[in-house]
Amino acid sequence: MWILGRLRKTHNNSEDLTHFVDIYPNPEDGRDAIDYVHLLPSNLQLIYHETIKSINSGLAVLTGMGIRAIVETVCKDKNANEKDLYEKINGLEKQGVLTKKDADILHKLRTLGNEAAHEVKPHNNATLTLALDVIDHLLKGVYILPLLLSSSDRS
Repeated sequence: MWILGRLRKTHNNSEDLTHFVDIYPNPEDGRDAIDYVHLLPSNLQLIYHETIKSINSGLAVLTGMGIRAIVETVCKDKNANEKDLYEKINGLEKQGVLTKKDADILHKLRTLGNEAAHEVKPHNNATLTLALDVIDHLLKGVYILPLLLSSSDRS
């Protein structure tokens, strides 16, 4: 059976107690999560993993929305409490969490996410892949590398 561009194959027999389902291509194949994702706050891990699954499943609108949600979650976690995401990103820059250049790039991701969420606009896979590369860089710079460096200083 074909479902959203994927083949779903089910199989069982009279000797099997379980029912098997195979999906081709496997939605778990494709983009991998970054290393040390377990070091992220749990709510950030959740939206990050769901966004990776959405791009691997070819769900462009949901991937765009996930990218925006990741940026929003980072802002919330880092106590950027301004009124909207534009100001929150600027707040991260004022706190020194982001450089000016990083903030400018996140504003582009914010726009991408807004188009996905408010206009149901799917972006192409190359754009979404690049956006997730930026997200990976953000998460490594804001969370993972500082934690790894602080743990190596204690050694």
